Amino acid sequence: MGRPWILLAALAAALVLVLLPGSLYVWAGLPTTSNLSSARLPLSTRIYDRTGRVLLAEIHQGSERRHLVPISQVAPGMQRATIAVEDHDFYRHGGIDLLSILRAAGQDLFQGRIAQGGSTITQQLAKNVYLSSDRSILRKLDEAILAVELEHRYSKSQILEAYLNRVYYGNESYGVEAAAETYFGTHAADLSTAQASFLAGLPAAPSDLDPYVNLGGAKNRQRTVLAAMVRAHQLTQAQAAAAFAQPLRLQRLSAAPDAKAPHFVRWVAGQLERTYGDGLVQQGGLTVVTSLDWRLQAIAEQQVRSQVEALRAHHVSDGSLVAIDPRTGGVLAMVGSAGLDVPGGQYDMALVPRQPGSAFKIFTYTAGIESGKITMGSWILDAPVRVPLSDGSFYQPHNYDGSYHGWQPIPFALGNSLNVPAVKVEVMTGIPQVVDAARRMGVTTLDGAPASYQPSLTLGGYEVPLLDMAAGAGTLAAQGTYRRPQAILRVTAHDGQTLFADDPRSRSRAAVSAQASFIMTSMLSEDRNRQMEFGRSGALVIPGHHAAAKTGTTSDFRDNLTVGYTPDLAVAVWVGNADHSPMQGVTGITGAAPIFHGFMVAALQGAPDSWFSPVDGYTAYLLPGTAPNQPPPAPIAVGEGGGGGHGHGHGGGGGGGD
Repeated sequence: MGRPWILLAALAAALVLVLLPGSLYVWAGLPTTSNLSSARLPLSTRIYDRTGRVLLAEIHQGSERRHLVPISQVAPGMQRATIAVEDHDFYRHGGIDLLSILRAAGQDLFQGRIAQGGSTITQQLAKNVYLSSDRSILRKLDEAILAVELEHRYSKSQILEAYLNRVYYGNESYGVEAAAETYFGTHAADLSTAQASFLAGLPAAPSDLDPYVNLGGAKNRQRTVLAAMVRAHQLTQAQAAAAFAQPLRLQRLSAAPDAKAPHFVRWVAGQLERTYGDGLVQQGGLTVVTSLDWRLQAIAEQQVRSQVEALRAHHVSDGSLVAIDPRTGGVLAMVGSAGLDVPGGQYDMALVPRQPGSAFKIFTYTAGIESGKITMGSWILDAPVRVPLSDGSFYQPHNYDGSYHGWQPIPFALGNSLNVPAVKVEVMTGIPQVVDAARRMGVTTLDGAPASYQPSLTLGGYEVPLLDMAAGAGTLAAQGTYRRPQAILRVTAHDGQTLFADDPRSRSRAAVSAQASFIMTSMLSEDRNRQMEFGRSGALVIPGHHAAAKTGTTSDFRDNLTVGYTPDLAVAVWVGNADHSPMQGVTGITGAAPIFHGFMVAALQGAPDSWFSPVDGYTAYLLPGTAPNQPPPAPIAVGEGGGGGHGHGHGGGGGGGD
């Protein structure tokens, strides 16, 4: 067959495409075009901070990043640049460009395959959505049939929107929104003419025009796009020249929005996958707004990293911090390690159970106060004690300083972290009752039979995740209400449907009485209660703010904690080594406490001091019916008992210790 006949055949086929599209579409048995918005489109799930503005990470299939945006959120300049360079007759044709088809046919049909271009935006969309990458004549015909069918079914705006959300711009960025963020750190809606003309040129050859490798080639392609915009009367020559001359500040690839708060993001992703399945999370285009406060997260990361670095000579390589809003249970900050580059940094030490040391005493003393066996006005004898065990042996606790201090007020025993009084309170209250209080306040790892735990429980002998310690502090900060820590506030499907909206009330329960919580807070917040062991105005004191706090160090120096809170913020900090190797010369006040102090000072900067008001049923630091029958003996080596805090009577607020 001669070339004239080929041209006539191509023309006839084109006319049939225009005149009988529906019949050809049915005859060819091609895929349905009713699902243009979602067909074959893996969408990235995006995880944001609590404001919905700071992108923490994207979860996607393989390395592909994509996020759908409506055409109204694509800068008009980006739309015009794309049309000018890809399909200048976009608004005038019906899906195919007859002249382009004839030109391509005249040059390529004799080869038996398609090598020449001529595809409209609609044809490119049809190919990307519904067809394979085969370049045969039959595939090209299918492409044309589908393009005409798309034009009959959808508006030009819908077609352009679908195209811009699918086209590949290089560097794993699919769609204009991902490209805008990857290259310029902005949104598609905010692209300038210079940025838009630069991006519009990349899909022609994403690898060859990679601006991180071939910036000159990408700029030359931008010049081609701007020239096309001038020909289309979208820009003047002067405007095009100005756009080309405008400096473009490319984002560093390492700044791609997938590395913020990595351990927190991993925790969130795990919850999403358990709820919705891997497929929807990796390809469904979910939008996830989390509880994370990016300002507090940045403060926490800086404090953990700098303090761990300062402790390197003491064989400390890692640290972790969790901050919770006691009013909602929302996790405001989570630092799982001092960095992914430190030994064991890939492990999330906010979730890995470790021994809390004396920080566990917040549960023991809460249980004791609740039981009525002790009060804030009680005194306890710090002297050697042997606790019988079920196997006939004895457990004999010792204080951190190796000495005993005689009769001590309960607030002083707690504040100075005396181990012997703590064990006495535990035994007096009942170990099962202490276990029960800890569970109610948020400890999830004490899942054995209550009677199976040993007296070392109160000294942190059993492992507890740092997140649970923060939840326990948060329970006291919420005046006895436990709120399960929550990371996800809202999950939205790619079509805008709300899949999940958090309700803190569904995660809340009364754990301990408001009166017991208030008494614990009073004891843990008074600096005088810890002066014997730690001196005054140390790292647990937050200038200008009331704060309750308690430290903890394991006897083998493998774990060091500080937990503390205000009415608005509950914090738990850990330092140590992921491999359980011991630290050297690190105490409760020198390890985690400086991180706690630095974080709280920065987090509360500019905020007014807020504190708790006395609760109903609270009198003279005592629960009703628990007043002592006789005055206690004078304390030994402490000076006058008494102290600040709220209310009346003996004792004082405050807390902290090893």
